Amino acid sequence: AYEIGGRLVGSEMCIRDSFRRVLGVAVVALGVAQALGQAADRDDLVRFLDGSMLHGKLQQVRLDTGVRWARGDLTEPVDFRPDNMAWIRFEGARPVERNRDPSVHIRFHNGDEVLGNLISLDEQRVQFSTWFNGQLSAPRDGLQSLAFLSPGFRILYEGPTTIEGWKLGRDPKAWKYRDGVFISEGVGVLGRDFGLKGSSRIEFELQWNGTFSLIVPVYTKALDRFDYRSNSYMFYISRGYVSLQRVQSGAGVRNLGQGQIPEMQTKNRVSVEIRINKEKAEMELYIDRKLIRKWRDTNGFAATGSGMAFFSQLNGPIVRVSHLRVSAWDGRSDPVQFDSSDHAEDMVFLKNRDEVPGKLKSMDGRTVVINSLGTDLTIPLERITRVALIKPEAKPKAKRPWEVRAHFAGGAAVSFDLKQWEGRTLSGRSRNFGPVAFDAQHIRRLQFNLGASQKTSATNTGGADALWPWDD
Repeated sequence: AYEIGGRLVGSEMCIRDSFRRVLGVAVVALGVAQALGQAADRDDLVRFLDGSMLHGKLQQVRLDTGVRWARGDLTEPVDFRPDNMAWIRFEGARPVERNRDPSVHIRFHNGDEVLGNLISLDEQRVQFSTWFNGQLSAPRDGLQSLAFLSPGFRILYEGPTTIEGWKLGRDPKAWKYRDGVFISEGVGVLGRDFGLKGSSRIEFELQWNGTFSLIVPVYTKALDRFDYRSNSYMFYISRGYVSLQRVQSGAGVRNLGQGQIPEMQTKNRVSVEIRINKEKAEMELYIDRKLIRKWRDTNGFAATGSGMAFFSQLNGPIVRVSHLRVSAWDGRSDPVQFDSSDHAEDMVFLKNRDEVPGKLKSMDGRTVVINSLGTDLTIPLERITRVALIKPEAKPKAKRPWEVRAHFAGGAAVSFDLKQWEGRTLSGRSRNFGPVAFDAQHIRRLQFNLGASQKTSATNTGGADALWPWDD
Protein backbone atom coordinates (compact mmCIF):
# COMPACT_ATOMS: atom_id res chain seq x y z
CA ALA A 1 0.00 0.00 0.00
CA TYR A 2 1.11 3.58 -0.64
CA GLU A 3 0.14 6.84 1.00
CA ILE A 4 -0.78 9.34 -1.70
CA GLY A 5 -2.04 12.79 -0.78
CA GLY A 6 -3.00 11.58 2.70
CA ARG A 7 -4.95 8.54 1.43
CA LEU A 8 -3.90 4.93 1.84
CA VAL A 9 -4.19 3.20 -1.51
CA GLY A 10 -4.01 -0.58 -1.65
CA SER A 11 -4.30 -1.87 -5.18
CA GLU A 12 -2.56 -1.17 -8.45
CA MET A 13 -5.82 0.02 -10.01
CA CYS A 14 -6.58 2.28 -7.06
CA ILE A 15 -3.10 3.75 -7.22
CA ARG A 16 -3.48 4.49 -10.90
CA ASP A 17 -7.02 5.86 -10.58
CA SER A 18 -6.19 7.94 -7.51
CA PHE A 19 -3.25 9.61 -9.22
CA ARG A 20 -5.29 10.34 -12.30
CA ARG A 21 -8.19 11.74 -10.27
CA VAL A 22 -6.20 13.72 -7.67
CA LEU A 23 -3.24 14.82 -9.78
CA GLY A 24 -4.74 14.74 -13.26
CA VAL A 25 -3.83 12.59 -16.19
CA ALA A 26 -1.06 14.52 -17.45
CA VAL A 27 6.64 13.06 -24.39
CA VAL A 28 9.16 15.60 -26.31
CA ALA A 29 11.21 12.37 -25.33
CA LEU A 30 11.95 8.79 -26.28
CA GLY A 31 13.82 6.41 -24.03
CA VAL A 32 14.41 9.00 -21.26
CA ALA A 33 15.29 6.41 -18.65
CA GLN A 34 17.92 4.85 -20.91
CA ALA A 35 19.25 8.27 -21.86
CA LEU A 36 19.77 9.12 -18.21
CA GLY A 37 21.94 6.03 -17.83
CA GLN A 38 19.92 4.67 -14.94
CA ALA A 39 20.63 1.15 -13.76
CA ALA A 40 17.61 -1.11 -13.59
CA ASP A 41 17.82 -1.44 -9.80
CA ARG A 42 18.00 2.30 -9.08
CA ASP A 43 14.75 4.15 -8.59
CA ASP A 44 14.27 7.82 -9.28
CA LEU A 45 11.96 9.81 -7.03
CA VAL A 46 9.11 12.19 -7.86
CA ARG A 47 7.69 14.56 -5.27
CA PHE A 48 4.38 16.38 -5.60
CA LEU A 49 3.35 19.74 -4.19
CA ASP A 50 1.19 18.12 -1.50
CA GLY A 51 4.22 16.22 -0.16
CA SER A 52 3.38 12.85 -1.72
CA MET A 53 6.34 10.94 -3.17
CA LEU A 54 6.71 7.96 -5.44
CA HIS A 55 9.74 5.95 -6.51
CA GLY A 56 10.01 4.68 -10.05
CA LYS A 57 11.32 5.64 -13.48
CA LEU A 58 10.73 8.58 -15.74
CA GLN A 59 9.76 7.17 -19.13
CA GLN A 60 8.67 10.08 -21.26
CA VAL A 61 7.90 13.79 -21.21
CA ARG A 62 5.41 15.35 -23.58
CA LEU A 63 4.08 18.88 -23.44
CA ASP A 64 0.59 17.70 -24.44
CA THR A 65 0.17 14.83 -21.96
CA GLY A 66 2.73 15.45 -19.21
CA VAL A 67 5.26 13.31 -17.36
CA ARG A 68 4.97 9.54 -17.71
CA TRP A 69 6.06 7.56 -14.64
CA ALA A 70 6.50 3.78 -14.34
CA ARG A 71 6.93 1.28 -11.52
CA GLY A 72 7.38 -2.46 -11.54
CA ASP A 73 4.28 -2.97 -9.41
CA LEU A 74 1.99 -0.94 -11.69
CA THR A 75 0.35 -2.64 -14.64
CA GLU A 76 0.57 0.58 -16.65
CA PRO A 77 2.60 3.78 -16.36
CA VAL A 78 0.78 6.87 -15.09
CA ASP A 79 0.84 10.42 -16.51
CA PHE A 80 1.21 13.45 -14.25
CA ARG A 81 0.41 17.06 -15.05
CA PRO A 82 3.38 19.39 -14.43
CA ASP A 83 1.27 21.82 -12.37
CA ASN A 84 1.02 19.21 -9.58
CA MET A 85 4.73 18.32 -9.42
CA ALA A 86 7.50 19.71 -7.20
CA TRP A 87 10.55 17.88 -8.54
CA ILE A 88 12.06 14.69 -9.91
CA ARG A 89 15.32 13.44 -8.46
CA PHE A 90 17.50 11.27 -10.74
CA GLU A 91 19.83 8.61 -9.43
CA GLY A 92 23.42 8.44 -10.61
CA ALA A 93 23.76 11.88 -12.22
CA ARG A 94 27.24 12.31 -13.69
CA PRO A 95 29.37 15.34 -12.77
CA VAL A 96 29.86 17.84 -15.55
CA GLU A 97 33.23 17.98 -17.28
CA ARG A 98 34.92 21.38 -17.56
CA ASN A 99 37.62 22.49 -19.95
CA ARG A 100 38.95 24.94 -17.37
CA ASP A 101 38.49 25.67 -13.68
CA PRO A 102 35.73 28.23 -13.00
CA SER A 103 36.76 31.59 -11.57
CA VAL A 104 33.38 33.11 -10.69
CA HIS A 105 30.08 31.99 -9.17
CA ILE A 106 27.27 33.92 -10.88
CA ARG A 107 23.84 34.16 -9.31
CA PHE A 108 20.65 35.62 -10.81
CA HIS A 109 17.63 37.16 -9.10
CA ASN A 110 15.36 34.34 -10.26
CA GLY A 111 17.46 31.70 -8.44
CA ASP A 112 19.62 30.53 -11.36
CA GLU A 113 23.32 30.11 -10.63
CA VAL A 114 26.31 28.97 -12.66
CA LEU A 115 30.05 28.47 -12.25
CA GLY A 116 32.03 29.98 -15.08
CA ASN A 117 34.49 32.61 -16.24
CA LEU A 118 33.66 36.30 -16.58
CA ILE A 119 34.24 37.96 -19.95
CA SER A 120 32.70 41.39 -19.39
CA LEU A 121 29.90 43.37 -17.76
CA ASP A 122 28.50 46.76 -18.70
CA GLU A 123 25.35 48.71 -17.95
CA GLN A 124 23.26 46.48 -20.21
CA ARG A 125 24.58 42.91 -20.21
CA VAL A 126 26.94 40.40 -18.59
CA GLN A 127 28.98 38.01 -20.73
CA PHE A 128 30.63 34.86 -19.44
CA SER A 129 31.57 31.32 -20.43
CA THR A 130 30.49 28.14 -18.70
CA TRP A 131 30.62 24.39 -19.21
CA PHE A 132 27.34 24.15 -21.14
CA ASN A 133 28.13 27.00 -23.53
CA GLY A 134 31.34 28.57 -24.78
CA GLN A 135 29.94 32.08 -24.34
CA LEU A 136 26.68 33.34 -22.87
CA SER A 137 25.13 36.77 -22.58
CA ALA A 138 22.44 37.76 -20.08
CA PRO A 139 20.62 41.01 -19.24
CA ARG A 140 22.32 42.87 -16.42
CA ASP A 141 19.06 43.57 -14.55
CA GLY A 142 18.64 39.83 -13.98
CA LEU A 143 22.06 39.54 -12.33
CA GLN A 144 22.19 39.37 -8.52
CA SER A 145 25.87 38.84 -7.71
CA LEU A 146 29.25 37.57 -8.81
CA ALA A 147 31.49 35.85 -6.27
CA PHE A 148 35.09 35.29 -7.30
CA LEU A 149 36.51 31.86 -6.53
CA SER A 150 39.95 31.19 -5.12
CA PRO A 151 42.70 30.07 -7.53
CA GLY A 152 42.66 26.33 -8.00
CA PHE A 153 39.05 26.00 -6.82
CA ARG A 154 37.74 22.55 -7.69
CA ILE A 155 34.79 20.52 -6.57
CA LEU A 156 36.30 17.14 -5.74
CA TYR A 157 33.02 15.46 -4.89
CA GLU A 158 29.32 16.30 -4.77
CA GLY A 159 26.65 13.89 -3.71
CA PRO A 160 25.93 11.28 -2.61
CA THR A 161 24.30 9.76 -5.67
CA THR A 162 25.27 6.15 -4.94
CA ILE A 163 27.22 4.15 -2.38
CA GLU A 164 29.54 2.91 -5.11
CA GLY A 165 33.09 4.17 -4.63
CA TRP A 166 32.67 4.27 -0.84
CA LYS A 167 34.23 1.74 1.54
CA LEU A 168 32.16 0.13 4.26
CA GLY A 169 33.43 -1.23 7.57
CA ARG A 170 32.89 -4.61 9.17
CA ASP A 171 29.13 -4.25 9.22
CA PRO A 172 28.10 -3.39 5.65
CA LYS A 173 24.52 -2.84 6.84
CA ALA A 174 25.49 -0.05 9.24
CA TRP A 175 25.25 2.50 6.42
CA LYS A 176 22.95 2.47 3.44
CA TYR A 177 22.19 4.83 0.59
CA ARG A 178 18.71 6.01 -0.25
CA ASP A 179 17.52 8.93 -2.41
CA GLY A 180 20.61 11.08 -2.12
CA VAL A 181 21.16 10.36 1.57
CA PHE A 182 23.54 8.15 3.57
CA ILE A 183 21.60 6.64 6.48
CA SER A 184 23.03 4.90 9.55
CA GLU A 185 21.10 3.15 12.30
CA GLY A 186 24.02 1.23 13.81
CA VAL A 187 27.71 1.26 14.57
CA GLY A 188 29.82 1.43 11.45
CA VAL A 189 32.22 3.30 9.17
CA LEU A 190 31.74 4.71 5.68
CA GLY A 191 34.73 6.33 3.94
CA ARG A 192 36.15 7.50 0.64
CA ASP A 193 39.47 8.74 -0.73
CA PHE A 194 38.99 12.19 -2.31
CA GLY A 195 42.65 12.76 -3.12
CA LEU A 196 42.94 15.59 -0.60
CA LYS A 197 46.27 17.32 -1.02
CA GLY A 198 46.22 20.96 0.03
CA SER A 199 43.60 22.89 1.99
CA SER A 200 39.97 21.89 1.62
CA ARG A 201 36.37 22.52 2.57
CA ILE A 202 33.94 19.76 3.57
CA GLU A 203 30.22 20.57 3.67
CA PHE A 204 27.23 18.36 4.44
CA GLU A 205 23.73 18.32 5.88
CA LEU A 206 23.40 16.35 9.12
CA GLN A 207 20.14 15.00 10.55
CA TRP A 208 19.58 12.79 13.56
CA ASN A 209 17.05 11.58 16.09
CA GLY A 210 17.72 11.08 19.78
CA THR A 211 21.22 11.08 21.24
CA PHE A 212 23.81 10.37 18.59
CA SER A 213 27.58 10.38 18.23
CA LEU A 214 29.33 10.83 14.89
CA ILE A 215 33.09 10.89 14.28
CA VAL A 216 34.37 12.48 11.08
CA PRO A 217 38.04 11.57 10.46
CA VAL A 218 39.64 13.83 7.81
CA TYR A 219 42.87 13.48 5.85
CA THR A 220 42.88 9.83 6.82
CA LYS A 221 44.00 6.60 5.16
CA ALA A 222 41.64 4.47 7.27
CA LEU A 223 38.45 4.55 5.19
CA ASP A 224 36.71 1.38 6.38
CA ARG A 225 37.72 1.25 10.05
CA PHE A 226 38.33 3.33 13.13
CA ASP A 227 42.11 3.36 13.43
CA TYR A 228 44.21 5.28 15.94
CA ARG A 229 47.32 4.28 13.99
CA SER A 230 46.34 6.38 10.97
CA ASN A 231 47.61 9.95 11.09
CA SER A 232 44.48 12.09 10.87
CA TYR A 233 42.24 14.63 12.60
CA MET A 234 38.95 13.45 14.06
CA PHE A 235 35.92 15.65 14.65
CA TYR A 236 33.61 14.25 17.33
CA ILE A 237 30.13 15.65 16.73
CA SER A 238 27.34 15.04 19.21
CA ARG A 239 24.15 16.79 20.17
CA GLY A 240 25.37 20.07 21.59
CA TYR A 241 29.13 19.95 21.19
CA VAL A 242 32.08 19.17 18.95
CA SER A 243 35.66 18.27 19.83
CA LEU A 244 38.76 17.70 17.72
CA GLN A 245 41.51 15.15 18.23
CA ARG A 246 44.83 14.76 16.52
CA VAL A 247 45.73 11.13 15.92
CA GLN A 248 49.38 10.39 15.18
CA SER A 249 51.04 7.01 14.90
CA GLY A 250 53.60 6.57 17.64
CA ALA A 251 52.51 9.73 19.45
CA GLY A 252 49.01 8.73 20.48
CA VAL A 253 45.98 10.97 20.66
CA ARG A 254 45.85 14.61 21.64
CA ASN A 255 42.63 16.49 22.37
CA LEU A 256 42.81 19.92 20.70
CA GLY A 257 39.70 21.36 22.35
CA GLN A 258 35.93 21.45 22.39
CA GLY A 259 33.21 23.79 21.14
CA GLN A 260 29.61 24.15 22.27
CA ILE A 261 26.68 23.97 19.81
CA PRO A 262 23.54 24.96 21.78
CA GLU A 263 21.49 25.14 18.57
CA MET A 264 21.68 21.36 18.25
CA GLN A 265 19.72 20.97 21.50
CA THR A 266 16.60 22.43 19.91
CA LYS A 267 16.72 21.07 16.36
CA ASN A 268 17.52 17.84 14.57
CA ARG A 269 19.04 19.14 11.35
CA VAL A 270 22.02 21.42 10.70
CA SER A 271 24.43 22.35 7.93
CA VAL A 272 28.01 21.44 8.78
CA GLU A 273 31.08 22.98 7.21
CA ILE A 274 34.69 22.07 7.98
CA ARG A 275 37.47 24.31 6.65
CA ILE A 276 41.00 22.98 6.80
CA ASN A 277 44.01 25.19 6.16
CA LYS A 278 46.75 22.64 5.72
CA GLU A 279 49.60 25.14 5.45
CA LYS A 280 48.74 26.83 8.77
CA ALA A 281 47.51 23.62 10.44
CA GLU A 282 44.23 25.39 11.23
CA MET A 283 40.76 23.88 11.28
CA GLU A 284 37.36 25.56 11.64
CA LEU A 285 33.89 24.13 12.11
CA TYR A 286 30.72 26.02 11.17
CA ILE A 287 27.16 25.09 12.01
CA ASP A 288 24.52 26.77 9.86
CA ARG A 289 27.23 29.20 8.64
CA LYS A 290 28.10 30.22 12.21
CA LEU A 291 31.68 29.67 13.40
CA ILE A 292 31.65 27.28 16.36
CA ARG A 293 35.35 26.77 17.00
CA LYS A 294 38.74 27.35 15.41
CA TRP A 295 41.67 25.05 16.21
CA ARG A 296 45.36 25.34 15.46
CA ASP A 297 47.82 22.47 15.79
CA THR A 298 50.96 24.11 17.15
CA ASN A 299 53.00 21.06 16.13
CA GLY A 300 52.11 21.50 12.46
CA PHE A 301 49.74 19.54 10.25
CA ALA A 302 50.07 15.90 11.27
CA ALA A 303 47.58 14.06 9.02
CA THR A 304 49.01 12.10 6.10
CA GLY A 305 45.95 10.62 4.39
CA SER A 306 43.80 11.98 1.57
CA GLY A 307 40.32 10.73 2.46
CA MET A 308 37.56 11.18 5.00
CA ALA A 309 35.01 8.98 6.71
CA PHE A 310 31.82 8.97 8.77
CA PHE A 311 31.81 6.74 11.86
CA SER A 312 28.47 6.30 13.63
CA GLN A 313 29.19 5.18 17.20
CA LEU A 314 25.78 4.17 18.56
CA ASN A 315 23.12 1.61 17.77
CA GLY A 316 19.59 2.92 17.52
CA PRO A 317 19.73 6.63 16.64
CA ILE A 318 19.28 7.42 12.98
CA VAL A 319 22.01 9.57 11.44
CA ARG A 320 21.58 10.98 7.94
CA VAL A 321 24.24 12.67 5.80
CA SER A 322 23.29 14.47 2.59
CA HIS A 323 24.36 17.37 0.35
CA LEU A 324 27.99 16.43 0.76
CA ARG A 325 30.48 18.60 -1.10
CA VAL A 326 34.26 18.34 -0.87
CA SER A 327 36.25 21.05 -2.61
CA ALA A 328 39.83 22.25 -2.91
CA TRP A 329 40.40 25.59 -1.17
CA ASP A 330 43.22 28.12 -1.07
CA GLY A 331 43.04 28.29 2.75
CA ARG A 332 42.53 32.06 2.76
CA SER A 333 39.56 33.40 0.86
CA ASP A 334 36.08 33.24 2.31
CA PRO A 335 33.79 30.69 0.66
CA VAL A 336 31.02 31.90 -1.61
CA GLN A 337 28.23 33.46 0.45
CA PHE A 338 25.34 35.46 -0.86
CA ASP A 339 23.66 38.32 0.98
CA SER A 340 19.92 38.01 0.48
CA SER A 341 19.20 41.54 1.72
CA ASP A 342 18.38 44.27 -0.78
CA HIS A 343 20.89 47.09 -1.26
CA ALA A 344 19.99 50.64 -2.25
CA GLU A 345 23.14 50.69 -4.41
CA ASP A 346 25.45 48.23 -6.09
CA MET A 347 28.16 46.93 -3.76
CA VAL A 348 31.77 45.86 -4.29
CA PHE A 349 33.24 43.75 -1.47
CA LEU A 350 37.03 43.80 -1.07
CA LYS A 351 39.39 41.21 0.39
CA ASN A 352 40.38 43.61 3.20
CA ARG A 353 36.67 43.62 4.29
CA ASP A 354 36.00 47.12 2.93
CA GLU A 355 32.76 47.73 1.01
CA VAL A 356 32.34 50.19 -1.85
CA PRO A 357 28.75 51.29 -2.64
CA GLY A 358 27.78 53.01 -5.86
CA LYS A 359 26.77 52.39 -9.45
CA LEU A 360 28.66 49.54 -11.11
CA LYS A 361 29.62 50.68 -14.60
CA SER A 362 31.78 47.93 -16.08
CA MET A 363 33.88 44.83 -15.43
CA ASP A 364 36.30 42.72 -17.39
CA GLY A 365 38.93 40.10 -16.58
CA ARG A 366 41.20 42.67 -14.88
CA THR A 367 39.27 45.57 -13.31
CA VAL A 368 35.95 46.80 -11.96
CA VAL A 369 34.75 50.37 -12.51
CA ILE A 370 32.21 51.70 -10.00
CA ASN A 371 30.94 55.25 -9.58
CA SER A 372 30.98 55.96 -5.85
CA LEU A 373 30.04 59.39 -4.46
CA GLY A 374 30.27 60.88 -7.94
CA THR A 375 33.73 59.54 -8.72
CA ASP A 376 34.65 56.64 -11.01
CA LEU A 377 36.85 54.19 -9.11
CA THR A 378 38.86 51.52 -10.94
CA ILE A 379 39.58 48.54 -8.71
CA PRO A 380 41.79 45.58 -9.69
CA LEU A 381 39.79 42.37 -9.84
CA GLU A 382 42.37 40.60 -7.67
CA ARG A 383 41.34 42.78 -4.71
CA ILE A 384 37.65 41.86 -4.98
CA THR A 385 35.77 38.95 -3.42
CA ARG A 386 32.20 39.69 -4.51
CA VAL A 387 29.98 42.12 -6.39
CA ALA A 388 26.27 42.51 -5.53
CA LEU A 389 23.82 44.40 -7.74
CA ILE A 390 20.58 46.08 -6.78
CA LYS A 391 17.37 44.22 -7.39
CA PRO A 392 15.17 45.69 -10.12
CA GLU A 393 11.50 46.38 -9.59
CA ALA A 394 9.55 43.14 -9.66
CA LYS A 395 7.37 42.55 -12.69
CA PRO A 396 4.28 40.32 -12.75
CA LYS A 397 5.09 36.92 -14.21
CA ALA A 398 2.77 34.90 -16.37
CA LYS A 399 2.21 31.29 -15.38
CA ARG A 400 4.47 29.01 -17.40
CA PRO A 401 3.59 25.36 -16.66
CA TRP A 402 6.64 23.97 -18.45
CA GLU A 403 9.21 26.30 -16.91
CA VAL A 404 11.58 23.97 -15.04
CA ARG A 405 14.88 24.36 -13.25
CA ALA A 406 17.61 21.80 -13.84
CA HIS A 407 20.03 21.26 -10.94
CA PHE A 408 23.32 19.80 -12.15
CA ALA A 409 25.88 17.55 -10.50
CA GLY A 410 28.85 19.85 -10.05
CA GLY A 411 27.16 23.06 -8.99
CA ALA A 412 24.72 24.91 -11.26
CA ALA A 413 20.97 25.52 -11.53
CA VAL A 414 19.35 26.85 -14.69
CA SER A 415 15.64 27.50 -15.32
CA PHE A 416 14.10 27.40 -18.78
CA ASP A 417 10.89 26.74 -20.64
CA LEU A 418 11.17 23.11 -21.71
CA LYS A 419 10.51 22.81 -25.44
CA GLN A 420 11.89 19.40 -26.31
CA TRP A 421 13.39 16.31 -24.68
CA GLU A 422 14.67 13.94 -27.32
CA GLY A 423 17.12 11.15 -26.58
CA ARG A 424 19.19 12.45 -23.72
CA THR A 425 19.08 16.13 -24.73
CA LEU A 426 16.77 18.70 -23.13
CA SER A 427 16.32 22.00 -24.91
CA GLY A 428 14.34 25.14 -24.27
CA ARG A 429 14.57 28.86 -23.71
CA SER A 430 15.89 30.56 -20.56
CA ARG A 431 14.75 33.98 -19.35
CA ASN A 432 18.40 34.80 -18.66
CA PHE A 433 20.36 33.05 -21.40
CA GLY A 434 18.03 32.55 -24.33
CA PRO A 435 18.15 29.15 -26.14
CA VAL A 436 19.78 26.39 -24.05
CA ALA A 437 20.38 22.66 -24.42
CA PHE A 438 21.61 20.19 -21.78
CA ASP A 439 22.72 16.59 -21.51
CA ALA A 440 20.23 14.83 -19.22
CA GLN A 441 22.88 12.58 -17.67
CA HIS A 442 24.23 15.57 -15.70
CA ILE A 443 20.88 16.53 -14.14
CA ARG A 444 20.44 15.43 -10.55
CA ARG A 445 17.11 17.17 -9.98
CA LEU A 446 14.46 18.68 -12.25
CA GLN A 447 12.26 21.20 -10.45
CA PHE A 448 8.72 22.17 -11.50
CA ASN A 449 6.47 25.02 -10.30
CA LEU A 450 9.48 27.06 -9.26
CA GLY A 451 7.72 29.39 -6.83
CA ALA A 452 5.51 26.81 -5.15
CA SER A 453 8.15 24.04 -5.00
CA GLN A 454 10.93 26.21 -3.51
CA LYS A 455 9.66 25.68 0.04
CA THR A 456 9.21 21.98 -0.61
CA SER A 457 12.83 21.71 -1.74
CA ALA A 458 14.14 23.71 1.19
CA THR A 459 12.47 21.47 3.74
CA ASN A 460 13.54 18.15 2.29
CA THR A 461 17.01 16.91 1.38
CA GLY A 462 15.73 14.80 -1.48
CA GLY A 463 15.08 11.65 0.49
CA ALA A 464 11.77 9.93 0.92
CA ASP A 465 11.00 11.67 4.21
CA ALA A 466 12.30 14.55 6.26
CA LEU A 467 13.95 12.14 8.70
CA TRP A 468 12.73 8.59 8.54
CA PRO A 469 13.83 6.25 5.74
CA TRP A 470 11.23 4.30 3.83
CA ASP A 471 11.23 0.57 4.09
CA ASP A 472 13.08 -1.17 1.27
